[in-house]
This record gives sequence, C-alpha cells and structure tokens, in this order.
Amino acid sequence: MTSAEPRRSPLPLSVLPPALAPGDVVAVVSPASDAAGRFPQRLERGLQALSGVGLRPRLARNALATGRWTAGTVGERIADLHEAFEDDEVRAVMCAIGGSLSAQLLPELDYGLIAAHPKIFVGYSDMTSLHTAIRAETGLVTFYGPSVMAEWAEYPSPLRETAEHFLRVTGDPQPAGPVPRPERIVREGADWSAPGRVRRADPVPPTEVLRPGRVVGTLTGGCLPVLRRLVGTPWQPDFTDCIVLLETPQLPYSMVNAAEELLSMNLAGMFDGALGIVFGWPFRDDQIEELGRAIGETLQGHDFPVVIGFPCGHTSPMVTLPLGVRAVLDGGILSLDAAAVAPRPSGGAGW
Repeated sequence: MTSAEPRRSPLPLSVLPPALAPGDVVAVVSPASDAAGRFPQRLERGLQALSGVGLRPRLARNALATGRWTAGTVGERIADLHEAFEDDEVRAVMCAIGGSLSAQLLPELDYGLIAAHPKIFVGYSDMTSLHTAIRAETGLVTFYGPSVMAEWAEYPSPLRETAEHFLRVTGDPQPAGPVPRPERIVREGADWSAPGRVRRADPVPPTEVLRPGRVVGTLTGGCLPVLRRLVGTPWQPDFTDCIVLLETPQLPYSMVNAAEELLSMNLAGMFDGALGIVFGWPFRDDQIEELGRAIGETLQGHDFPVVIGFPCGHTSPMVTLPLGVRAVLDGGILSLDAAAVAPRPSGGAGW
C-alpha cells in the first residue's frame, strides 16, 4: 500500500501457521533495537535457553548489527525478515528484543512472501508494528510473546510460566483455554552488562474488572504507545469485533502517557467497533489505580467490558497471546477459544 489513508477494508480471515515442534529451527531477528550486538552474553543466554527446550535457534545475518538507534539499516533488517520467512527450514521467527522504529519496515515488507510462507512470528513491545501490519496484509496469526534477550535470557533460567505457556500455545493445535494467572510477578530490573542474579518476585496484584461483561471476539492489540503511533497510517489497527489487548511499557512511561494514547486513539474512532479491552498489569502496583482513572477519563462513550490485570507484555512471567484468534472475555477471565497453530502434515508437534 502506498496511500497514507488508514485501512478501511475488512481484515482477511485468520491464517494459522504450522505448530512448533522439538528440533525446529527458529530464526532470531533484530527488527528494531541493536541490543543483541551490544549485549552478546545476554543474547547467548537466551539462545541457550531456546536450545534447552529443544529448539534450534539460528541468528539472522544482521541480527548483531549495531547503529545509532537500530540494528542496522532498513534494508538489512528487511533482508533478515524476508530470508527468515522464505527459508522453509525455519519454523518460527523470534525477535531478539523490542526497541524503536520497527515501523520503518512496514512500507518495505514483502507481504506476499510472508503470506506464501506462513510461520510463527513472536515478539512484543515495538514489534506491535509488525504484528499489526502482517495481520492486516496477510491474515497470519502472530504471537505477542517473549523475546530472546528479555524473557528467554532470564537468570538463571526462563521463568517456568513463560516458557510453558509459549510452548503450549505455539506447539499444540488445540485451543489453549483460559489465560493462566501466575503466582508471582517480577518487576525488578536486570543489569545486562553485569553478572546475572535472580530478580525479586512479588505477589500478583488483583485483577481489576472496571466494567464486567461477557464478549466473544478476535484478539488483537499490543503495546499501547506503538498502536497510537500507527493512527493515520495505512496500518492503523482495525478493532471492529475485537477484544483489544493493551499493555504499557516500563518506567519512565507513566499513566498520563497512557491517558494521552487512549485519548488520541478514541478521538480517531478506533474503539468504536471494539467488543472489550483487556489491559496488562502496569509496571508498578500504584499505577493500577492511575490506569483506571486514565481509562475512565478517555474512553467515554463506550460501554464494553474493561479489565486490568493480565500477565502480558512488559511483565514477568509473560503469557503468549496469539493475535487474530477467537477469544472470550468473561468478567476477569480471558480464554483463548480457538487454536492458534495448525497441525503439521508430518506430525511431530508438541512438547
């Protein structure tokens, strides 16, 4: 698409990628931040963790590139994504980390190539741009889930809840059911340049049902500020008949920032056809009340269900949420009501 007008046509039907299985090759790409090249020891820990669950991680040619803001040029990052999707030995494309400016890639991506080679695409945060565009252009179900350098590289090993849910959602061609509620939440930061240490875990805050109700729709969304930046572009998200997943970054992002993002998106009419909204936990407990206030002041004119409190995005442990599948929101419970991956003709899926 070359027009600057937002997409108005209906989204294509969902396309399920083949399920992941032990022994599969996973391409590791850096569509945004150059952190992989700046913190190679942290990257190596994540690669080893993927190998530890039976996958075969393979670094893209430019994954370790460094630059002022991004891992190499637009052309280099595009080449890595195209090669990863075109290589039939690769079963999943996993992002090393988030960052900034992945939206630079949207006009240059070969969506026909991606559609011709459907496979699992995983990432979060700034990768919201790629999730949104790939879904809009191809119908491919993508996975809002753990990155190699943050979650898979957790010291001394990935959190059990994160790894198990990822393998279940991407490896089992059956509906994953209710999104699990963890027993702990880890908010303490990690110094990637220093020797590893175990981060402190705190009790999980309660789920806040701001507006109850039961709705069934397509799960979509991602990182709130990244979605707002797509307003007015050809890839402005279409939330019609959708349960919208929204999550916010870590500090210094504040809930007044969230209020501004929600207001801009609401003024653009993006929530007019939405069926409900589910929010991930903000970075700090005291931000939950502030987020509720931001929602109340900016999402006026809507009566759909709204819930705060899911382990997604910038939080640990993290669930893997397939974007583009049918989901059910019932009070404070979000259920994945349809399979996110297709059975492999040769079998071999599952852990």
